[in-house]
Amino acid sequence: MLVGNKTDLHMERIISSDEGKRLAESWKASFLETSAKQNESVADIFHTLLLEIEKVNGNVQEKSNCSIS
Repeated sequence: MLVGNKTDLHMERIISSDEGKRLAESWKASFLETSAKQNESVADIFHTLLLEIEKVNGNVQEKSNCSIS
């Protein structure tokens, strides 16, 4: 998983979102952007990471009983 942080500093960014997506695709990885300061998409990182681990382990379920809030 590739995570771009500090999206709250969008005016200062050096790497575009598209560049991040392309790099993640070349690595066959998921890509998310987040802002820890503004608590944007932070929980999504962990949720997506768990889903990716389940895929690798062959434990993907149609619907999870777990919720993250």
